[in-house]
Amino acid sequence: MKKILAIALTLCLLMAATPAFAALDLLSGADTYPITTDKTIVFYDEGHTNPHEKYKDWTESPFHTGLIEMTGINIEWMYPTSGSSGGTFTNALLADPTNLPDIMGVAWMDSASMYLEDGIIWDLTDYMEEYAPAYYKFLKDHPVYDKAMKTDDGQYYAFGFFREDGGWNDTYRGPVVRTDWLEECGLEIPKTISEFENVIRVFNEKYGAKFSFSWSRFSGGALEGAFGAYATSSATWFVKDGKVGLGNAQPEYRDYMAWLAGLYKDGLFDQDNFSLDDTSIKAKVHNDEVGISMTSMGQMNNWNKERAADGKDPVWVGIPYPTADDGSISCVFGGPGVGSNTYVITTCADEETMKLCMQLLDYAYTAEGHLYWNFGKEGVSWEYDENGEVQLTPLVTEDPDTDPIVKYGGQTWSGAGIQATKLLYMKNSQAAVEANDTWFYSVPVEVSSGWKWPSGTTFTVEESDELSLINTSNIGTYCTESFANFVTGVQDINDDATWEAYLAAFDGYKLPRVLEIRQACYERYLAR
Repeated sequence: MKKILAIALTLCLLMAATPAFAALDLLSGADTYPITTDKTIVFYDEGHTNPHEKYKDWTESPFHTGLIEMTGINIEWMYPTSGSSGGTFTNALLADPTNLPDIMGVAWMDSASMYLEDGIIWDLTDYMEEYAPAYYKFLKDHPVYDKAMKTDDGQYYAFGFFREDGGWNDTYRGPVVRTDWLEECGLEIPKTISEFENVIRVFNEKYGAKFSFSWSRFSGGALEGAFGAYATSSATWFVKDGKVGLGNAQPEYRDYMAWLAGLYKDGLFDQDNFSLDDTSIKAKVHNDEVGISMTSMGQMNNWNKERAADGKDPVWVGIPYPTADDGSISCVFGGPGVGSNTYVITTCADEETMKLCMQLLDYAYTAEGHLYWNFGKEGVSWEYDENGEVQLTPLVTEDPDTDPIVKYGGQTWSGAGIQATKLLYMKNSQAAVEANDTWFYSVPVEVSSGWKWPSGTTFTVEESDELSLINTSNIGTYCTESFANFVTGVQDINDDATWEAYLAAFDGYKLPRVLEIRQACYERYLAR
């Protein structure tokens, strides 16, 4: 195992040193907060700042209650009810647009113009400099982020989520392998998709293991890049040579599906994959039923941490995304550091309340608020070391619960503000950080994020109306259902007539028109 670990570490060092933390020049905020007010802000989030799993609700959470103390603004937090998805619950709230929460954490970037024209959310443009000076300065200091936070007409409408070091933080998911099994089988870290498949087959023959993964860690982007494709199961819009396309309709996508179908037919693709999540896959991982997989930096960290707790060696490491056998690769899971979730202020808040909402959200972009949103309260969950660097206190480091920093900070997953790269370094092991290094630094930026439909595009009101009539969610449903059918053999991906019928069905979902609309939207975004 030492030989394999040395190879992995050498690879990381050759690719790059650990990323430098961005020198954030944020306004202090010390002279502004806490604010004196008797107003209460209703703050709804679809699920990105949920209280730690140990708490029954936000009233027990140090982060949520502490934000009230730090800002001086009373907050009534609101989340989807148990069993409801964020989008479904948000749609239920929209059934009564006269009674919405003051702040809503939602993924409305594409439809921002429609919500502005319908009078559901505030146009914040004229208020930014005065009531959100820290956020406004941050955007002006980062033109790429600024571009994503306004409409084509230049209207600011939301507070965004950003990752401090951009793409590195966004490429947090990739392939992982057990180094002890590689060593026992005399295998090297796979570099190509053929080598990757060979590892799957050897592990299955020797240990009975299958290619298993949590569905959420695979469905939105996995190994398709080794085939020149841009989609797994989710409908994936990509941009190549300035042209927008649907990855699920590519000929290369067929090649990828055929490969997965072959694994399934040979009993190597775990039939449980479609229902496995981060919790349920752990039983397979800890019962030695998995040797190569797809997961996140944080989940790999948990797998190793839980092995160590059982007195076993932490054997999981991240490996590069496999390339085609000729060394080419079209994409990996990643992004440019701009989240699709943003925080809007609804017009159910009167003008004075709206201004207070802006001040509340602006806190996250101040120097003090940035630290609080990421690490919690100084002297409680963190303190400065002798070098003036943030270090977590024993309250966090000795807490046996999963992701204890979530109890004190709000940027572990996403929130209003800037996720500190140091937060990811502090909450993960060195092996997990090296995994992230491997996934990100082993490919050029055009492969990690340059191909993606950009966050921050905005359809016109007319385009939103037309897309609503088309009901583009049907395309996503069709892609997901077809993926399962192709992989399991219900539909023969190798049959030309079956493939042609699959492609023809997209016309019924008006894909050509959807692509026209998206192309126009993309070109307006570039022209901002």
